[in-house]
Amino acid sequence: MMRRHTDELRERNEELDAFAHTVAHDLKNPIASMMGFASLVLNYYDRMDAERVKEYLQLIVDSGYKLKQIINSILLLAGVTRQEQVQLAPLDMGDVIYSAQSRMLTMIEETQAQIVMPQRFPVAMGYAPWVEEVWANYLSNALKYGGTPPRIEFGATPLKNGQIRFWIKDNGMGIESDAQEKIFLPFTRMSQAKIEGHGLGLSVVQRIVERLGGVVGVESEIGKGSRFYFTLPTAEG
Repeated sequence: MMRRHTDELRERNEELDAFAHTVAHDLKNPIASMMGFASLVLNYYDRMDAERVKEYLQLIVDSGYKLKQIINSILLLAGVTRQEQVQLAPLDMGDVIYSAQSRMLTMIEETQAQIVMPQRFPVAMGYAPWVEEVWANYLSNALKYGGTPPRIEFGATPLKNGQIRFWIKDNGMGIESDAQEKIFLPFTRMSQAKIEGHGLGLSVVQRIVERLGGVVGVESEIGKGSRFYFTLPTAEG
């Protein structure tokens, strides 16, 4: 009993160290960007035309939004870890996805993304606010790393074990097999797949889905896009 407790404590400490390192690294980039562009405007304002000032201010705002996204991911991850139990309920998955999409309308329009949805989804048990975050993360990655323009397809496949596999498929470059094995590890990056971005998103996705009784995964082939998925228990007895 004591040895198991010691092992669990060591594992938590290692995870905390990795978490702190990831957070520090991810917060550093947008803060440095904001400070850099603000310094340029402050020091060279009288030599800049209005368009250049506007451009730098927009870059500062963009970095601020990225910072906010990272902080929100940290808060969500902390909440998922801390909250011992949530009330599961049947999900209208179409509505959950619509809510996730509405948060990214600007990005969808800018990329001219084509989004394909099924006529209906099978009903699963889950906690809508958390599942919305899963879809938001998957959709954000599909928009960033999909094709030009992105073609994004949503779908669901009932499994024989009483679970439903929900998935999102993009038309991007795909992810190398060795990177696929590491993509959901806590607080690691997809650097081997040459994908940039903060390392908290997929860690949050994995933590959420595991808390809801499911699993996460990715299927990908270079040149043929990627399919990210997660499973939830079916609502049908």
